[in-house]
Amino acid sequence: MDAGLTELLRHGNRTQALERMVDLYGSKVLGMATGMLRDRGRAEEVTQDIFLKLWQVLPAYDGRASPSTWLYTIARNTCLSALRSQNLRKTLPLADSPEPGIRQTVTGDLTVDQPLRQLPETQREGITLFYLQAQNIEEVAQQLDPPGGKVKSHLHRARRTLGAIMKE
Repeated sequence: MDAGLTELLRHGNRTQALERMVDLYGSKVLGMATGMLRDRGRAEEVTQDIFLKLWQVLPAYDGRASPSTWLYTIARNTCLSALRSQNLRKTLPLADSPEPGIRQTVTGDLTVDQPLRQLPETQREGITLFYLQAQNIEEVAQQLDPPGGKVKSHLHRARRTLGAIMKE
């Protein structure tokens, strides 16, 4: 944690606090957005939205969470909102739609992104935050807020499910 950043936030120096957060966490937030949205251009737009929201709520920072955890929570929620919005607008031509009841098979090289898409949302987010964003269990727990703090069990189930998917 950056002690200088915490002091800037406590003393209400919004401009310097935002600049410091962009410097410290900008690339990580962009990486998180890219991983969640799977589109670099859209992730850049959403990252700008994230830091705009951060600017708007900086005066409300109360110090209960570390600045990075607070920022990642804002980032995660903004990305989820963007995904929901994107999914509402997504349409396919009828000719390109798969036949109902026919399972599509994956051909070619399998990437990490493909098996992750098959996980339930909570498990996918846990894997992304813990392994791809290198956050510790406590940070993941603060962001996901699972009932009863079940981060480790979500990660265990996700690893087991990914193993089964990779064997297919």
